Amino acid sequence: MKHAPDGGEAILEAFRKLEVDYVFSSPGTEWAPVWEAVANQISDGKNGPGFMDFWHETLAVDVATGYTMATGRMQGVLLHAGSGLMQGVMGIHAAWVASIPMVVISGETITYGEQPDFDPGAQWINNLSIPGSTTRLVEPVCKYASHSASAHTIYESVVRSGEMAQRHPTGPTYLSVTTELLMEEWTPPANGGRTVPAAPRTLTAPEDIERLAARIAAAKNPVILTESAGREVETFEALVALCEELALPVVEKMGAWYANFPKDHPLHQGHNFQQYWEEADLVIVIRCRAPWYPPSARPPKAVIAMIDENPHSESMTYQSHQADMYLEGNVAQSLRDLAEAVKAKGLDSAAIEARRDALTSSHNALVEKKKAQRIEARGKKLIDPLWLCEAMNNTLPDGTIYVDEVTTHTSLLRQHLDWNRPQSLFTRRGGLGQGLGLSLGVKLAKPDRPVVTLIGDGAFLYNPALGALGAARDYDLPTLTVIFNNKKYATMQGMHLQMYPDGTAVDTDTFHGTHINAPDFAKIAESFDAYGEQVTDPEELEAALQRGLDATREGRSAILDVIIGDHKRVR
Repeated sequence: MKHAPDGGEAILEAFRKLEVDYVFSSPGTEWAPVWEAVANQISDGKNGPGFMDFWHETLAVDVATGYTMATGRMQGVLLHAGSGLMQGVMGIHAAWVASIPMVVISGETITYGEQPDFDPGAQWINNLSIPGSTTRLVEPVCKYASHSASAHTIYESVVRSGEMAQRHPTGPTYLSVTTELLMEEWTPPANGGRTVPAAPRTLTAPEDIERLAARIAAAKNPVILTESAGREVETFEALVALCEELALPVVEKMGAWYANFPKDHPLHQGHNFQQYWEEADLVIVIRCRAPWYPPSARPPKAVIAMIDENPHSESMTYQSHQADMYLEGNVAQSLRDLAEAVKAKGLDSAAIEARRDALTSSHNALVEKKKAQRIEARGKKLIDPLWLCEAMNNTLPDGTIYVDEVTTHTSLLRQHLDWNRPQSLFTRRGGLGQGLGLSLGVKLAKPDRPVVTLIGDGAFLYNPALGALGAARDYDLPTLTVIFNNKKYATMQGMHLQMYPDGTAVDTDTFHGTHINAPDFAKIAESFDAYGEQVTDPEELEAALQRGLDATREGRSAILDVIIGDHKRVR
């Protein structure tokens, strides 16, 4: 027997109007009205978002983040009240740092069993309620946190949250909705309600485009530095077009968050910006939170131009770009406008071609050097991370998507893994424990491309691994996880050595906070009907990668526990 529309239907209808593809959730007792609305949607054959349950709140948020990273489309997240929201805050913070729009909602209660016709359960008064409102938990790590105070405002509150999430600076928004309001009758808007317009693009002022175009035309040693230009396919392509037109070298930050430029392109100059530090006269910084460290440092001879929708990110505690000019607006459009403005000024074809030839030579030399390093690493007794990169280059197909949570070897991966297509790399933000969820979200968005999670053994243990493996099985999202297993928290040991290079721990080999006595990762995989294998022999690495890849093609997730030796001593 169907009931009149209530607050659960209001939330689902708002998500429909926001064109949300999925509602990602971790179950909470307060969400029965939304579950009923989803059941009605299915029963009525009505179009609307899919509903996916996960076994951990952070996992639900991270899957939403990964999906939006890969599609650019905002999604909805429902979390359990109080403690459930706190579990999800890690993922919400990461989405905020990454400028990922999403609408996060948690349900609360306001009656504590005192309402005659409704009892939410004693759990609320015992352990779920947050004094002073749940908004206090998330306000520091999201764009906007509020609550809906009436059944009559739930629908528009969700719509407003979605609209705000998609406006620059983009990011997660949070809404608290009480169970009691969810159960109240709701009257849908007349005529089905308005269509929610897409978020508008912000555009860089034409005079700023002209100023930078003049600088590019006059520059002798220009260079582009980027961290996240590849967040969208169109920005990736616009950057390639600009650089090809003007023969501009591209350097990616060591810890680049996305695949920003084709690795095989002759204008790709690797990840070492220091080679340009002294001689660059123009540095165009595209989406870099901190292009150099410390932030107060800058190339001594260069004019610094920054291109970003929001260069001074609110998520940075300390950030001082000290740039000479800022181009704030849609990055892809800014790059296209910039190319046209420089061409209109007249190009020095001879100078451009000379620069192109020099960059091609340096690119080829860099490629050969890196290749030789990887081949040399194959002969080591223990598996070297460089050889692991080469084995993946040789085995995994073009179009493979990597999700990085290795921490210690992140810079090495950027230098030695090959990719040429946009959306070939995604990186977790914030704290550890999110890589597996991001991979599931990316796989949901890109089911036809192999998705490989690159993760340290320590990072893997921070992840809700059981929930991720269960979701991969239940929702048919097979991914390959490659564990860089050095049996320790190498970053922790490295910091100890940096701070106490001649300390007692070094003399006695007595380190704390570094050793990991991990479980058998392969057996964990097997318990979810996934493929699991531990790899110790460098000569078996490519075959093992192929077996893992074959498993995913058969619809099974795979975990390769690769026992590695350090590329170089942590010290």
